[in-house]
Amino acid sequence: MLEPLLNISASLILGAGTVFCLARASRGGAWVDRVNYVIHALMALGMLAMIWHHVNLPILPQVLLFSLGSFWFVLQAVSRPEFTLACHTRSGKLSCLYHAAMLASMVLMLTLPHSSTVLQEQSIIPSEPRGHASHVDHGKVTVDHAPLMLEVDVLWVQPASQVLSVVFAAAVLAWLLPLDRVKAQRRVGKTLPARKPFGHSHRLLERTNDAGAALVMSLMFATISLQS
Repeated sequence: MLEPLLNISASLILGAGTVFCLARASRGGAWVDRVNYVIHALMALGMLAMIWHHVNLPILPQVLLFSLGSFWFVLQAVSRPEFTLACHTRSGKLSCLYHAAMLASMVLMLTLPHSSTVLQEQSIIPSEPRGHASHVDHGKVTVDHAPLMLEVDVLWVQPASQVLSVVFAAAVLAWLLPLDRVKAQRRVGKTLPARKPFGHSHRLLERTNDAGAALVMSLMFATISLQS
């Protein structure tokens, strides 16, 4: 999907993210957090399979998996505080909604190439046989709808891919910049005392991992928009 040099760079980012998520999931803790890390690891592996075309994984299981993952994060975002789910604070709910949107984008990216393939195929419709047809193919009329349908497909694929590419590029900055600290400074109106970024080193690693996944996602949608 990407150029060879970008393929290697993106693979390193996704590979590091997969190792990080699996390591966090194996360290124990709340079962919800462990499930979330496993979903993120599977998403990174799915993106790796998209980048390297020779890795042919079944499409339907991936679509079902990422669809369920997206619903799972939406469920966490709208859950009531008494339920033992991860997203309770305002920032946590926004984070869960973002991850739900990212998994939904995975589903969209999985279906885009295959929808284009289907649109380019010829459709065969039955017709009344004429005369004494002795061949098997007689009685069928081949109608090629590919040019018109492919044009309609490109009309929405390209702008949608461009918008998603910009959205995930903005998400990279949102994950890397300490926006919560900037808002706190503006609210207080003075400089806050120095502290470790994001409070803990593992939190910094989490945000860096999310930023890397968003960067790869942005590049992949940008590539789709150029190929449409």
